[in-house]
Amino acid sequence: SGFMNKDFMKIIMNPIRQRIVQYLIIHGQGTTKEIGVELSDIPPASLYRHVKVLFDNNCIEIADEKKIRGTIERTWKLAQNPIAPVSPEDIATLFRSGLLSLLGSFENYFLSEDADPQRDLLSLTTSTLMLTDEEFMDMMQKIGNIFNEVIYNQPGDGRKPRRLTFISSPCEKED
Repeated sequence: SGFMNKDFMKIIMNPIRQRIVQYLIIHGQGTTKEIGVELSDIPPASLYRHVKVLFDNNCIEIADEKKIRGTIERTWKLAQNPIAPVSPEDIATLFRSGLLSLLGSFENYFLSEDADPQRDLLSLTTSTLMLTDEEFMDMMQKIGNIFNEVIYNQPGDGRKPRRLTFISSPCEKED
């Protein structure tokens, strides 16, 4: 099928690389140093290694290069030209991998002796909404605006990382 072979899935499903890609989606571009400021829990050597993997596999590309004190500082952006068109099977594989990764996170959480769903404000909500495509896009833009108010929050002040996953899916057909 398309280009999303097992190697590509391994590359893109790594949680640190997902966060790097998310940073570039939000900011448009950034140097490894700038990405490191926001993803401050990732050791610099590890961050540089993951950026290199993304670059070597054409997921990100160089937006700019500057010479600073004898070294070249690169500014990264998401690759503009995916290698091949993405098929529905590729997308299905990506969704399955994402859901399995999420399931794994929950399994690890509940296996931990420290698990306290009330303290950790754990929640799962599913709602079926009746919306036109335009109403849906408008709602998603409003949610995006709310995200933008907190997306640049830095660690500290009692803040802890919280994962929020939005999945839009078709509903089962009624008989």
